[in-house]
Amino acid sequence: MPLTLHHMGVSQSERIVWLAEELGLDYQLVHHKRDPLLSPQSIKDLHPAGTAPVIVDDPSPVTHSRVVLAESCAIVDYIIAVYGQGHLALTPQDGAAYPHYLEWYHFANGTLQPAIMRLFIASNANPDPSSPIVAMTAQKKDHALSMVENRLAKTGAYLAGDALTAADIMTVFSLTTMRGFVPMEFDQTKHAHILSYLKRICERPAYKKAMELCEGKDFVPMVGPKIEPFNLGAA
Repeated sequence: MPLTLHHMGVSQSERIVWLAEELGLDYQLVHHKRDPLLSPQSIKDLHPAGTAPVIVDDPSPVTHSRVVLAESCAIVDYIIAVYGQGHLALTPQDGAAYPHYLEWYHFANGTLQPAIMRLFIASNANPDPSSPIVAMTAQKKDHALSMVENRLAKTGAYLAGDALTAADIMTVFSLTTMRGFVPMEFDQTKHAHILSYLKRICERPAYKKAMELCEGKDFVPMVGPKIEPFNLGAA
């Protein structure tokens, strides 16, 4: 079992555990506790990025030596290519679905998550919602969510089409666990397809197992319209 997944509590590294469970992989899971909120030294010692997720493949079947990777998309691509036999990723051979997969695969970290974080930072710097900066960042976040909503309304299932792909695995964290840090409510009418999508995700056995492995049996995935934010002071 050369593949080791390093997970920091309530973080985007849950994506990698979920991916591994969807693919039915054998792996070792190592937990790291926030210190007190950001990455602990144990994560920083693994990779210069000092952030989760991190994987260690020792030895890698590709290099026949130790590989240490950070960055969610890089890790997802590596695991799918090296251990997943290409499952959960689309290629040009998949035809018209491929461009959609590619776009939505990069949407979470390229557009959605930055939009949510910019609003969080702007709102904390200036709590006045009428502030031009806050209003602009709120509009960008709302637009990003509307893009997700419209896409799910079109497919009726997942972001790339009828089946779950790595595009979903990259996106769900931004719509769920991240809300514990950046409170975000979903409107039951305006975001009806997002809410149905998250309910569908939450019912997947691999997702359930991954979240239990990452956060314990008592953790409730943040898939409803409203959530209880994390107590950051107790993190």
